Amino acid sequence: MIAIGRSRTAALVAMAAIVFAGCSANSIPVIEPAPSPTSSSAYRHGAVKVDDARVSYWCQGIGGPVTILEAGSDTAGIVAWAGIMESISEVTTVCTYNRLGIGGSSAPPNHSRTGDDLVRVLDGVLAALGLEPPYVMAGQFSGGNIAIAYAHAHPDRVAGLVPIEAYHHDPAEVAARPATAGFTWEDNPEHVDVVPWSVAQDAYAFPFGDFPVLVVSVDSGVDQGGPQNQAHWLGISSNSRQAVIEGPHDLQCAAAEELAREIVGFVTSLRGE
Repeated sequence: MIAIGRSRTAALVAMAAIVFAGCSANSIPVIEPAPSPTSSSAYRHGAVKVDDARVSYWCQGIGGPVTILEAGSDTAGIVAWAGIMESISEVTTVCTYNRLGIGGSSAPPNHSRTGDDLVRVLDGVLAALGLEPPYVMAGQFSGGNIAIAYAHAHPDRVAGLVPIEAYHHDPAEVAARPATAGFTWEDNPEHVDVVPWSVAQDAYAFPFGDFPVLVVSVDSGVDQGGPQNQAHWLGISSNSRQAVIEGPHDLQCAAAEELAREIVGFVTSLRGE
């Protein structure tokens, strides 16, 4: 593990930069997170090695179940989740990280990757940090699809699942995109090939878990992958429900307090509180 120390002044400047950038479109600064000066929760950050790759991470809080936050595609976790880490850390340990190709983590392998590759790296991060299962796996947008992929691969390691604005993609529509939009695995910094991944997730046999599932959707007045589309994931478990939050895309920024309340309530309910 690589620990990175800071003076109090540098910490305040860095945290301000992260919170500002976290709700800015397409902002992926290469910067490590700094602790909030008001935080009383255990705080740690730096990088771990997964195989030969460097992966930046940020953890905060104590206790369990450990909550893992996955950011959307091409987005730094330590930026995307800056607005709600503090709230979740008040009730449990919460961690996020920057996937390969994003914000200070190593470049991905130079070949196409699928959800299985992303899950393998996440397995390595969890092992390197010594985080014990079962976990609450939460993710926003394509990060929600990664959380779902992890739960499908390791249902025995999951205490609960929270897909946030996670679309159920039609493989035929996804397959048509490279021809119409020039989108291929070489075009994104994570080298993810979304076509086979969408085919794999569309083929999941439901249910595949008995853990609680909270599907969080945004009600923006237009479906386009909104509540109706995302209700598909309710089939993952018989113990599932959907929460619809009014607002635009990127709920972790647009409705941070409400989203944090949903996640905190979900975590505490797992402990019977």
